[in-house]
Formats: sequence, C-alpha cells, structure tokens
Amino acid sequence: MNKTAVFIVFSVLAALGIVGMVALLMWRPDATATFTAFIVQILGIAVVAAGTFYGFGKTNEKLEAVERQTNGNLSRRDAEIARLTAENIELAKQVPPTDSVPTYDPEHGR
Repeated sequence: MNKTAVFIVFSVLAALGIVGMVALLMWRPDATATFTAFIVQILGIAVVAAGTFYGFGKTNEKLEAVERQTNGNLSRRDAEIARLTAENIELAKQVPPTDSVPTYDPEHGR
C-alpha cells in the first residue's frame, strides 16, 4: 500500500474523531471519555492494519525475488542433494565398522 494513501486514511480517521469529539462535547459531555477511548482504539487498529499490510507487501516482494532468481524451480538443487546423499550412503557402506565407542574400564578407572 502506498505510504501517502495510508497517511491520508489515517489523517481522515483522526480528523473525523476530532470532529466527533467536539460535537460530543457540545451535546453530550458525559459520553466524551467513552468516545475518546473508542477513537483511540480505532486509530490503533488502523495503525496495526497498515503495518501488517506493509509487512505482507514486503514479504511478497521477497518471495517474488526468490522466484525470479530460481525461476520458481528448485529441482536442480533437490537433485544435487539426492545425488550427494546417495553418494554418502555408498561411501558409508565401504567403511568398515570400528569399535570407537569408549567403554568403562573399572580396572583403569576410565
């Protein structure tokens, strides 16, 4: 979302809140506190929504950049990983097992 549009929407909401506050002060001063809390909540929700939409936009831009860099296809990388895994399995079969796990020897205290 455009920063200018977000600023304009937020300014309009704030201006409407101020106009409503002045009108409420004239006709029902006893309800001003409740209305003030309501306006603060609405402006808070608007700020959180704008931040969330901005974050979604940035995430989408990063995902599009990754898709452009990989052409949306990671099959070459996956094939290379599968080939290396198979090679490691074959090499592991060629290595003879050793008794390299240390055991406790009560005679030597180890």
